[in-house]
Amino acid sequence: MDVLTRMGHRDTAGYGGCATAALGTVTALYVWGASRRTRLHMGSGFEGQGRDLSVLWTELPLVLLAGALIPPVTWLLTLRLLRGRGAPRARVLIAATCTAGVLTTSAWGLHTWANPHDPDRVRLSGTPASDLDQ
Repeated sequence: MDVLTRMGHRDTAGYGGCATAALGTVTALYVWGASRRTRLHMGSGFEGQGRDLSVLWTELPLVLLAGALIPPVTWLLTLRLLRGRGAPRARVLIAATCTAGVLTTSAWGLHTWANPHDPDRVRLSGTPASDLDQ
């Protein structure tokens, strides 16, 4: 395999990893920001009652980090496992399909966690320390 072909494969892996990181971050931010849990914490009550801005430095960084890391790790791991097997186009297509599946599953999991079944009774912690828990 000549040098230009190998560089092209590395570029494909790098561009795909960057694209999946950006897409994962935007998707995670959108799903988290549009959830009932976030609206509840950010003060959707009357005159900001129940506002809990601590989610901006507890939940948000973890959501963004997971969104930025899970898709590119899936992309690169799939490409690494398929190295030397089949045509390069097929490997990229398989990696894209696996990454899309993992991104969809991750977004569904975040949506399920952030939108509890009983929105009138969201417990923020195990103890009734918050106004929202009483």
